[in-house]
Amino acid sequence: MKILFIAPYVPSRIRVRPFQIIKELAKSHEIHIVALDESDGTSTIGIEEIRDVAASVDIIPHSKPKGLLQALLSVPLPLPMSAAYCWSQQMQRTIARVTSERSFDIVHVEHLRAAHFAPFGIGVPVIFDAVDCLTSLFRQMARSKRNLLARSILALEAAKLAYYEPRVLQCFDWVVATSDSEQAALLSLKPGIHVTTVPNGVDTAYFAPMGTTKTPRRIIFTGKMSYQPNAQAALWFAQNVFPRVRARWQDAEFVIAGSNPPDSIKALAGIPGITVTGYVEDLRPQLDMAAVAVTPMQTAVGIQNKVLEAMAMALPVVASSLATRAIGHGAPGIIEANTPDEVATAIDQLFANPQRSIELGKQGREFVERQFSWNAAVERLEAIYNELLAKKH
Repeated sequence: MKILFIAPYVPSRIRVRPFQIIKELAKSHEIHIVALDESDGTSTIGIEEIRDVAASVDIIPHSKPKGLLQALLSVPLPLPMSAAYCWSQQMQRTIARVTSERSFDIVHVEHLRAAHFAPFGIGVPVIFDAVDCLTSLFRQMARSKRNLLARSILALEAAKLAYYEPRVLQCFDWVVATSDSEQAALLSLKPGIHVTTVPNGVDTAYFAPMGTTKTPRRIIFTGKMSYQPNAQAALWFAQNVFPRVRARWQDAEFVIAGSNPPDSIKALAGIPGITVTGYVEDLRPQLDMAAVAVTPMQTAVGIQNKVLEAMAMALPVVASSLATRAIGHGAPGIIEANTPDEVATAIDQLFANPQRSIELGKQGREFVERQFSWNAAVERLEAIYNELLAKKH
């Protein structure tokens, strides 16, 4: 079938969900992509892999200053700032041109920020990959902020999303989410809509142990650091847990690997034992050198790709219950810990028993190989496409 894939960011190894979904779909279908790009070029890593498999790719440049101005102007309006940020007339014109030049069987729209680009009037089923429930995410973020201004801005955005998100959901023929908890959250906003869980997977051929010599007491946290929940988690660990670990293990290291770290994260590099890498083109060597991965999320929705990737690299993972909720509590290879004492104790036990670390890492990799393949995820998506097409005919 011919599929038009619309996204508010470039599908790449940074934006792994659309990247992997497109790669899998392209094995059997003709994929045409229209996506915004407001990055400095770092978000396009792997885009050539997408160009190689897609029938056409239109990347629309979108400047950050323009996006921020649009978000600011939307403050008194019902439109969420995150959606206003991504508005682009050029994107809209490109979608109009593409849909006038070609006929499609399915339109697939990724994320709430691209929902306003959906071409509903062309007589084709339109599916919406919500990914996560943004109303739920922003409510969590607002509650977690101590700064009054930041909390007020996030609470305002949460209120806007609570109005906007259910109205978006009802427009689409089908909605997809990354986990059962996100499915439930979306249904609570708009009961009666069709919502199906299509979980994230992990590319276990790409993310696999590389045989790098381990740094025995290196702890790693990975993620796009401009994403506030990631920065919050890294800061929480550095301030509340790492000093306890360092007091017991003086050679302990904490590596924060991810693009666009804010100043609060960059400042951590001044603390002995902490390294802030910034953008890393290939995370695998960083993961392969580490002894343990941590994911102490204080705010989280959906599946944490960073957990799946660390498990695929055969790393033991110490994660908060929020980070493991969508993967499954008690999953092999993960130690669930929430308080600073619990996290520090879990790491201490792994450092003291390297053989247990190896065994947990092996169990985690075997688990994701069985349970989190992208092929299985895309088969669920294809079943939705086929059901929508059957209804149409």
